[in-house]
Amino acid sequence: MLESVPPLVETVIYGYFLLVAAIGCYLHGRFWVSARCRNSDELADEAPGLES
Repeated sequence: MLESVPPLVETVIYGYFLLVAAIGCYLHGRFWVSARCRNSDELADEAPGLES
């Protein structure tokens, strides 16, 4: 079997995973919001009189 790693190394590894997940969620949120804003702008341009 594999030898166990020291608690500090394990903490650093899990911290890295959490950091990567947080960055991924942040980027996903930014892209999602920008896509929604772009779509609402396009819909407003296509249908005059409808404002959201």
